[in-house]
Amino acid sequence: MSKLLVRKDLQDQLRSNVGDMIKQIESTDLKVVVYMEHTEQSPRVLPKVIKFKQVLPLLAKLADEGQVEEGVAKVMFYSPSTGRSRGLTPNMMAGFQYIKPGMSTKPHSHNMASIYIVVKGEGYSVIDGREFRWEQGDVFVVPANSEHSHTNTGTEEVILFDVTDSGLLENMGILEFRESE
Repeated sequence: MSKLLVRKDLQDQLRSNVGDMIKQIESTDLKVVVYMEHTEQSPRVLPKVIKFKQVLPLLAKLADEGQVEEGVAKVMFYSPSTGRSRGLTPNMMAGFQYIKPGMSTKPHSHNMASIYIVVKGEGYSVIDGREFRWEQGDVFVVPANSEHSHTNTGTEEVILFDVTDSGLLENMGILEFRESE
């Protein structure tokens, strides 16, 4: 179980000697923060290793079951010590996608950026209407808010590893996902 950080608002104390100057700057939609609110230190995120040999059978079973998407599976990893961000670090999340031969992910978008490395297989991604071909060892980027999908064109499964900034956006309370129609 994680603990939500408690803010200690020190603005009144920190603004006491400069209040008149601040009033000249501030307006209805502009406020001055003299110093960011102090928060308790978050728990230390521990180093970890994710064993691919253990993840691969899980991905294959999930893709076989097709409960989320037919022939596709995705697992993400997080550390409970990151609290609400649900990331591996407070700012980043990582995971694997598995796509069976001839299958594609559903087109979607989200306001997080993603960096992918192709662990296995070959195929292409359609990102904002443009096709980008990739194969094992390639790295590709999906910018935030870009509609995208991934397709396996090979004869073996595709495995993609991705890192996103979803933890940061989750911490800010602005993480969004959109499915395309």
